[in-house]
Parts: sequence; structure tokens; C-alpha cells
Amino acid sequence: MLLRTMIVDDEPAICSELEFLLKQYIEIEVLSIHYNPLEALTAIVHSEPDLLFLDIHMPALNGLEFANKLSQMSKPPLIIFSTAFHEHALEAFSTPAVGYLTKPIQESKLDEAIKKVKTLLNKSDKQESAAVVPVVLEEQICIRKHNKIIPVQVHDIFFAFVRDKELFVATKDSVEKCDLSLNELETILNRSGSFFRSHRNYILNVRKIKEIIPWFNNTYLIKMNDNSQTDIPVSRSRVKAFRSLMNL
Repeated sequence: MLLRTMIVDDEPAICSELEFLLKQYIEIEVLSIHYNPLEALTAIVHSEPDLLFLDIHMPALNGLEFANKLSQMSKPPLIIFSTAFHEHALEAFSTPAVGYLTKPIQESKLDEAIKKVKTLLNKSDKQESAAVVPVVLEEQICIRKHNKIIPVQVHDIFFAFVRDKELFVATKDSVEKCDLSLNELETILNRSGSFFRSHRNYILNVRKIKEIIPWFNNTYLIKMNDNSQTDIPVSRSRVKAFRSLMNL
């Protein structure tokens, strides 16, 4: 995790010292240093840093007022105050600050503050990830109908077959061409768990079967529940698998 960081303090010497200390952390990138808090506000809104080191005593706008203005952002940076005045500690923690350092800054205290920031950001990232519900799209294929390409949901497919080396896909009320091969289509349909390759030229949706009719040589003829009540054969090589699937 790279912490994009800004420093806002009207004392250049303090800023230089803090920048030097922060460079010891490979996970921190100091984006900019600002001596004027009014200019810093614009930069923060534009750059959206993760972390802000903020002085309390500054001209034009003190750090406490500055922090309260940032709280109006949709995603304000985490704030660590740095000041030479201990008496502001209680007031500082009434703002969205997560740390408070007194000048001169001790490396051990800085390290504790940065560890706290990293813990808070990691916790926030996990909560955001948990809140995201993945969108699972229904599997679909495309057919050609009246010179148009039409998406068809897999659960709407009743069966598919090959005739004269062309693939056709049947829904409840129509049969249309599809540009896939039968093997390619079978791979897609098998992911749904509802389709069975009954014959080298046929795949059917077992949830759309109307009747199973015993046929010659111990095979079956399957009547589908489409509008045409299409009959589909089960080849001898597929009878055993079909019986197992249908608990026959």
C-alpha cells in the first residue's frame, strides 16, 4: 500500500525535517508540501491524498479549522496533527484526526502514528471489499434472427442441433442459426448443469423435456416442451448416461 501524503505547515524547516523522516518509509510518497493552508485546500481536493500531516498554528486558517473543512469531502485524507503546543491535543481529537505529534517530532512517535494509519486504511479496504456484491451475469449466447444478432439466455434454450454443417438453437417458439460449433456451444451449456448431449448432432435442456418415449433398440425418443413439441433421439452410445442422469 502506497500512502499518498501531503504536508501542510507554515514553517519550512519543520516541513523539511518531516519530509526527511517520511522518506525512510518506502510505503509513503510525499506528493507536495504547502506553507499556505488556503493553497493547500485546493491541492488536497485535486490530488485526494491518503494522509495529511497538518500543523495547528498557521496564519489565515488554523489546522483545526482546516481539518473541519476537509471533513466535508466525500473521502477526506487521514490527518496527523503536528504542533509545538500540547494544550491543543484534546481539541485536535474532536476533529477527524487519527494522530497527534508534538514538535520536535520523535521518530518512535511518528512510527506509531504511521502504523495506526496503515491499520485503519487496511481495515477500510477490507470493509469496502466485503460490501461489494459481485454481479453474476446469466450465461448467454448469440443467435442470428432476421439479419440481426440476438443474445439468448442459456436457460431459454430448449435444444440445439446440427443440420447440413450448420448449428441451430431452439427456444420455445423459434429456431435460429448460431455461429458457434456444436462442441463450442456444448462447453458453454455444460456450465449450467442443465444440458445433455443426447446424440452427436443434438444437445437438449433436460429441464425442458415433456416426455421420454421408449424407442427401438432400448433407446429413447425425447419429446421437448417447445411449441412444436420436437422429438429428439438418444443415441445408443448415450443411453446409459441418459438413464443415469434421469434416474431411469
